[in-house]
Amino acid sequence: MSIRPRSTSPTILLRISDGTSHMHRSFNDFHQSVRSAEAYAEAGFMVAMISATGRFLMHFEPRRHRAAV
Repeated sequence: MSIRPRSTSPTILLRISDGTSHMHRSFNDFHQSVRSAEAYAEAGFMVAMISATGRFLMHFEPRRHRAAV
């Protein structure tokens, strides 16, 4: 009897958009996906976090740095 390794399929999908086009990034680690989503939002992108089953988890609004005056 052989033991099959667990699937390496992603558990979290990020849908990253600049308002005109979008791309996807996938992660197996939830905390890493949150850090990545926050970084994309900080860079000005809209980010939706979706589970591997297609369930919406979180939304990150774009944030822009304000220039120091």
